[in-house]
Amino acid sequence: MQVSRRDLIRWGVAGVGVALLGKNARAATCSVGKTLQQVAELVLADLPEIGAYNGVPEALNGGSLARRMDDWSPAGVEHFRATLARAARILAGIDCAGTGPAALQWVAARELIAAGTRTDAIHYGRPNPFWFSGHVPYVITPVAGPHIDTPNAMLVQQSLATPAAVDAWLEKLESFGRGFDAVSEKIAADEALGCRPPKILIHKSLSVLDAFVAGDAVNHPLIAALRTRTAAAGLDPKLREAAERRAIAALERTARPTYTRLREKLAAMESRGQESAGVWAQPEGEALYAANVRALGDSPLQPAEIHRLGLEEMRRITGEMDTLLRANGYKTGTVSERYRSVSLEPRFRFPDNDAGRQQVLDYVRGLIRSAEARNPTFLPPDLFPRAKLEVRRTPPSTEAGAPFAYCDSPTLDSNIPAIFWLNLRDMSAVTRVGLPTVVYHEAVPGHFTAGAVQHLAADQPVLLNIAAFNAYNEGWALYAERLMAELGAYEHDPFGNLGRLSDDLFRAIRLVVDTGLHHLRWTRERAIQFMMETSGNAESEVVAEVERYMAWPGQALGYKLGELRLLEMREGLRRRPGKRFDLPDFHRAVLAGGALPLDIVAKRVAELT
Repeated sequence: MQVSRRDLIRWGVAGVGVALLGKNARAATCSVGKTLQQVAELVLADLPEIGAYNGVPEALNGGSLARRMDDWSPAGVEHFRATLARAARILAGIDCAGTGPAALQWVAARELIAAGTRTDAIHYGRPNPFWFSGHVPYVITPVAGPHIDTPNAMLVQQSLATPAAVDAWLEKLESFGRGFDAVSEKIAADEALGCRPPKILIHKSLSVLDAFVAGDAVNHPLIAALRTRTAAAGLDPKLREAAERRAIAALERTARPTYTRLREKLAAMESRGQESAGVWAQPEGEALYAANVRALGDSPLQPAEIHRLGLEEMRRITGEMDTLLRANGYKTGTVSERYRSVSLEPRFRFPDNDAGRQQVLDYVRGLIRSAEARNPTFLPPDLFPRAKLEVRRTPPSTEAGAPFAYCDSPTLDSNIPAIFWLNLRDMSAVTRVGLPTVVYHEAVPGHFTAGAVQHLAADQPVLLNIAAFNAYNEGWALYAERLMAELGAYEHDPFGNLGRLSDDLFRAIRLVVDTGLHHLRWTRERAIQFMMETSGNAESEVVAEVERYMAWPGQALGYKLGELRLLEMREGLRRRPGKRFDLPDFHRAVLAGGALPLDIVAKRVAELT
């Protein structure tokens, strides 16, 4: 059956939310706070690093969650899966039907836990509804995994504000031997189950591990972070010196040797890696992808439907780009060729040196200030962000596999600010054409704004504060890019608007490529070629993107699927007969409840009067 774009975007998320939020749901009040706190405590006992990343109380001032890695051993991962199943039973055992805030939180919590239990029959990799990549099939990749995520959180997110917090940080570093030997054990167990990661992902992970063991210990990023952050916290100099000596000893005697052992295991495994790029080639790979599409895309659409939607969106956006290019004198060549030629013009570039990289950071900070000045046009005053936002360069030690840009949320106590990271490894991918929309997506009014508003919700349970609803988070950020254009940010910057359209096109291409890799069985090379021909982006960026989709099946779908759903909600509200449309009120309904399944967001929007 041929499905139109109109048909495809007029969907609602199927499942528990629809059943509980339908018109016949009885009005009732309930109290779920204690239950959701119980579930949060259960989950965090298995995910201490989620607790440390988010700065929950048990991870502060030397708390137990700050002292250890997640248990990646086969037994540890199975224990976590059992915890999720127990959490599902606890939530199913209470009756909280209705339309009040507590009822909606209960529905959201049930949907959150369901996202982690849909792949109960698939025992390789790890499901994690509290992280943005769903059920990851491969433990180690060049994009993410404990070898990247654990030290990165210790670099910035994990507290070093008190002597007890420093002791916990050091104890965690000293646990790397056990922690990463457990990772090696899990990799071997997954291979025994038939999971063999794509060979290219194994190969490119080796350089990430090499970077961790390279160089003088005293200049290692972890040691440097310990030194600078404890000094900034004003801790006693003697304590800081002792902590640095202990950290260097742990790095040399424990952390680096275990990374070396992990590297040796991966290097030996490389020859056995899959030539195929998609998760379909793994045991029950089609079922894993279907579960991730449901969780990360927040969509009941089938992969083939999503593929067609992506192609249709590509045609629409390409037409808008063609019109803009022609209006500015660029009439020869394909749209991607013309976009590429514009982005290569010297007037839009930065020098490929340290001074040029500093120019980029300063330029981005200026864009953020300009975007913040527009807050009154799209946010109610009580939702203006109070958290701080810093702009930093991605550490060179991890930039090879890192995305171009991303934003870490502030900790729940706001002692550690939000950080907007820019990957400046390849200056050919950094232009004044593309940077504005990246800023609006990652910072204001995108991820930073949404996260900062969520932090204002004092009644939001910790369980939902640490949840990852990918289509909501990424859909809002893509919606924010379009919002800035609607608010006039590109009135005197047509080429910045061209960059916005290019990024929008990129998200439509993601629908095509992600489903191409994991459903239609495209090769990595075909995916790269398709993106190069249709996007106009730098080859280094395209290659990193395709390998990201290989590592995180389904994650890239959330952007466009989420944005289209939010736009549908907004237009439905705007079309109400006899009702005045208020943009800040709409954004209050979308943002003030925090990250949620989109069905619940739609319910909040529908209740606006």
